Amino acid sequence: MLIWFIVFFIFSQIMIERKWLSTKYTDLRLLHLFMASIALIIVAIVIGILIKLPVFIIGTVTIFCSSVLSWKYLAL
Repeated sequence: MLIWFIVFFIFSQIMIERKWLSTKYTDLRLLHLFMASIALIIVAIVIGILIKLPVFIIGTVTIFCSSVLSWKYLAL
């Protein structure tokens, strides 16, 4: 699982740098991006519990959301 998290982190950085994400998501203001990230993590918690893979799902979504937030914060 640790290898998956490392590979996914690298892939999420590539997605952000190459601007593969929707501009609808990346053009949000920082506060709205925080709220969207919190909502995504809550949805990931529910889905992770329902399919009995909470660490895997929540970890993956948290890595992605934190990558986007750090990119947006550094872009300011």
